Amino acid sequence: MRPPPINRVLAPTLVALAGAVALMQAGPTAGADSGSGSSAQSLRSQVQSLDSRLAALPSRIGPLEARLASVQAAFQSDSADLAATTTRRALAKRRLAADQASVRYAQAVLARQLVADYEADEPDIVTVILESNGFADLIERLDFFKRVAQHNADVANRVRAARIAVSTLADQLGRLQQHQYAVTRSIFAQQSELDTIRVRLVDEQIGLQDARNRAAGQLHRLEAQRAALAAAAARAARAQAGVGSGPSGASSGPVQTLSGGGFVFPLPAGTATPPSGWSLDQGVDISAPAHTPELAVGSGTIVLHGIGGFGPSAPVLHLDSGPYVYYGHAGPGNELPIGTHVSAGQTIAEIGAGDVGISTGPHLEIGFCDASGSPLGGQTASRMQALLLGAYH
Repeated sequence: MRPPPINRVLAPTLVALAGAVALMQAGPTAGADSGSGSSAQSLRSQVQSLDSRLAALPSRIGPLEARLASVQAAFQSDSADLAATTTRRALAKRRLAADQASVRYAQAVLARQLVADYEADEPDIVTVILESNGFADLIERLDFFKRVAQHNADVANRVRAARIAVSTLADQLGRLQQHQYAVTRSIFAQQSELDTIRVRLVDEQIGLQDARNRAAGQLHRLEAQRAALAAAAARAARAQAGVGSGPSGASSGPVQTLSGGGFVFPLPAGTATPPSGWSLDQGVDISAPAHTPELAVGSGTIVLHGIGGFGPSAPVLHLDSGPYVYYGHAGPGNELPIGTHVSAGQTIAEIGAGDVGISTGPHLEIGFCDASGSPLGGQTASRMQALLLGAYH
């Protein structure tokens, strides 16, 4: 029984793919505003808005930093003033102690004088006049009596003045110290407030960056899906036009498009085992040291990461010429984002260290796959081997 014509087999697929691609390309002007195009436009707007808000954050943080620097300078100045005040207060305390010692000494002298005067029964002014020996002796006795009284009065006045001065100085220093403590507390409060505001702004920046990264990730996935659908539609169109001989032929259409040349070996020269050590699986297994760079075999776009059995970092490269090529057992190093267009020979990944996916040590399995990352199977491994041999050097 002959198989149905390829046009009849592919017709439903072509219709579905064409509809999906048209919906994504139509964008927000299409009838279904909730389609992929509208979602992509919304995500782009969201990313742009978040980028603008992130860019505006430094302008809000800058004035706060300047204000904080001013507060810190004032705090240092006030701290120096407080230290000087403390020194002056210590000196005043020593002066006060010295003055108090002088007061105590003067009071002791006065006390002894009073006792001596009391015990000697010092005569009053009348007695001095009556007991004086002539006028000259009288004048001398009165002058001495007057100088003693004045001396006692001077000592008492000096003691009183010194105590008042020390008391006044102590009050002034106490008020100054109290003021300095108040200023210091105020500065600490302002600094704490500014630190709180700065932390809040940094938290806002982190939140905006996280939101921006999530939106960008969704946008990359949507664009990759759109590229995959467009590529699938193009392949189906080529198949409908009769490119290739289909699954039952010697080779598939996408693989055949590479036969014209331009294929780059996927590993740097001298790092891979020679062809005698290669083995065929769903693709071609080539041993190489861990972390060896993996190169694009041709110009194309990274459309997927992670393939079942080949590890979470295995990239899928959609070549501009049509085929999809998978790099199995790759590690996370040198991983390019989905949606990145690369040139032939550009590093896109690296050999994974240890066992990655279902593997037995560092190596690359490279082969042809479909848009979902599923290998096309062993029938395409020999074609990949032929291309690798042609590019090996």
